[in-house]
Amino acid sequence: MKKRLKPRGNEKKCAVGNMLMKGSKAKRKRSDSNNCHQCHRRDKERVVRCTKCKQKNYCIPCITRWYPTMEEIDCAEACPVCRDICNCAACLQSNAANKDLIPDVKLCTKDKVQHSRHIVRVLLPYLKQFVAEQNTEREEEARIQGVSVTDLQIPRANFGPNYQVQCDECKTSIFDVHRSCLNCSYKICVTCCREIRGGFLAGSTHYQSIYPDKWVSELLKKAESVAEMCSITDPPEASEGACSCLRSYQGSELESAKLCEAASREHSNDNFLYCPSAVNIGKLGVKHFQWHLYKGEPVIIRNVLSGTAGLSWEPLVMWRACRKSRKTNHSHILEFQVRNCLNWCEETINMHQFFKGYSDGLFDSEGQLKILKLEDWPPAESFKERLPRHCREFFRCLPFRHYTLPHAGYLNMSTKLPEVSLKPDLGPKMCISYGPNHKLGFGSVTMLQYALSDMVNVLMHTAAICVSPERLSTMEQAMKSQQGEREKDKGKRRYNPSIVRNRIQEFEDPESGAVWDIFRRQDVPKLEDYLRRHRGEFRHIDFRPPQYAHPIHDKVFYLTEEHKRNLIEEYGIEPWTFVQKLGDAVFVPAGCPYQIRNLKSCISVAVNFVSPESVGECIRLSREYRFLSPKHRYREDKLQVKKMAFHAMRRAVKYLENATVDVPIVAPRDVPIVAARDVPVVAPRDVIVHQTPAMPEIMTVDLDFIREDLEAKKLLLEKEGHFVAPQRREYLDDEINNLLDIIYAVAGPSP
Repeated sequence: MKKRLKPRGNEKKCAVGNMLMKGSKAKRKRSDSNNCHQCHRRDKERVVRCTKCKQKNYCIPCITRWYPTMEEIDCAEACPVCRDICNCAACLQSNAANKDLIPDVKLCTKDKVQHSRHIVRVLLPYLKQFVAEQNTEREEEARIQGVSVTDLQIPRANFGPNYQVQCDECKTSIFDVHRSCLNCSYKICVTCCREIRGGFLAGSTHYQSIYPDKWVSELLKKAESVAEMCSITDPPEASEGACSCLRSYQGSELESAKLCEAASREHSNDNFLYCPSAVNIGKLGVKHFQWHLYKGEPVIIRNVLSGTAGLSWEPLVMWRACRKSRKTNHSHILEFQVRNCLNWCEETINMHQFFKGYSDGLFDSEGQLKILKLEDWPPAESFKERLPRHCREFFRCLPFRHYTLPHAGYLNMSTKLPEVSLKPDLGPKMCISYGPNHKLGFGSVTMLQYALSDMVNVLMHTAAICVSPERLSTMEQAMKSQQGEREKDKGKRRYNPSIVRNRIQEFEDPESGAVWDIFRRQDVPKLEDYLRRHRGEFRHIDFRPPQYAHPIHDKVFYLTEEHKRNLIEEYGIEPWTFVQKLGDAVFVPAGCPYQIRNLKSCISVAVNFVSPESVGECIRLSREYRFLSPKHRYREDKLQVKKMAFHAMRRAVKYLENATVDVPIVAPRDVPIVAARDVPVVAPRDVIVHQTPAMPEIMTVDLDFIREDLEAKKLLLEKEGHFVAPQRREYLDDEINNLLDIIYAVAGPSP
């Protein structure tokens, strides 16, 4: 506590508050000021004073406008500053927000050992593949030099630790061994060497390695030794079966709440998606998640915002946070480069105008509603600088943080790269999209595309656009004339009443935000063939047929309901289709094409991560990039997945070698590793379709873990419940009741 200042010398006490005057300047300590902390005005009729900090006041108009979920009594118990949800300009850019930007994800030794074993188990086949590729090139180099393979000495390339090496032929990231020109810096990866070999490479290139000679093969020996020591063996292949959550769906209403039917494929056991609430995922939920992620199935986690502080994502709050940023060039923060979803052309728009049009609508010179979309904003590093509080709020709501946190996830392979290495930009990135009016039936969409790797997308805010009746009538007439012209070009479409009914229900649901379509990995070849055959039926920039080099990587197609019906009739494939609601986190596995159609104006945040289960699919995608045209904007391999897998294996092996804690072996219940025959070294230009073995049953409930979690949440409510936000209190109460139900169901009530 600071001592109260006393007037001395020429200091005089002022009658207004506790203000000490020294000469003509005032040094203030306004503990009894009636100024509102939000608007800094004191002319409002009434203010609410916080009884917790006893310093902050909020006027009634500001509470009503900026904190609509708070009552006066809530603000009196603990003000928005105490609850860490204040959205005034000063607090949104407060340096104190950066102190706890990444949530705490500390692991005990037991969990680290289990996760390290999981990494070794899943990545061991890929490390064998890397060594096999290098051995093939070593044998060829030994033949060229006329020496035995054991006598071959490979010089190290002189690259800095933060230098990202790429093949100059195919733009693929070079992991270790490669060839370089003797006369210039031209570098070629081992895959390109196999493709263009024929005497050309023998006398004109130099065989080099980035890491010390035989470093990768030595790591393989250590990994195999650790796998044998920890009993990490490949389990026998089981018959194809469904996850235990789907099997229990038949007779349990409790489990049915954790599933949603997203497809109606015949003779298929993957029509249902795993979609538990955030309060229902725990240690058992992680095993479910790993199972579905390994199978390449999306996962939906409901109501993830219930565990956050409740910071506002309203568009004007976002605008205030962006325009007040002090760490960016002022000339670049007042404008956005956005895309108009009606003609797919890019536009430049003022920041305030863009955020205002998010909920009020924005119209062009002809009176037509604009459907604008801001994608992949801001860059990952500036997200934490420009929106520190919102970045922290997003990290707090992420489920399965050991996978999803971009800087601290133990099972996120992107965190395993050395500190000095250049790292790929995996996010988080924000997408702000204008939504449609339900009477018009059009809106912003995300074109069919791949994610760079595994991805989680969280819907943070939704809003309906309000359009006046006069404007709406004009727009409907214009849309009818445009629709007639398009149907003349494309032919008469078939009408399906069920689709129309479903669309009306989607718009009427107040919580609905966006419709997702996610395709299975095994359906990609048929999907690509359909897009090539029906290219003329699609429209892109200025309503012309799309120009593309690759139907998915170029992001120029969006499949309407008509096209999805044609896919079922002609090819027998159907995507998972579901509605993302406010607070839903959608996990998209690597290699699964997806598209999104917004039902309302939406603010969503997405972050990519690289799971051990999807390393094989990321390698397959990197091979696809090689076959794009040399000037293609997506040809560059930015992920460096082989480098990630190598360093993840190196760290896991090192930790297991040094671990001294006796942890029970649970390898037979883990996700099974891929057999070496499932990831072969394929001939050039072959496309790998990764076949995964059947999964074992989910592990049994760990009652000790659940009881510990229950006691921790009870203690939190007991100590801090009086100033915890109402949403947070409700979330904790629900989670405590859910944990009690699990304990009673397994062990019965305590005596």
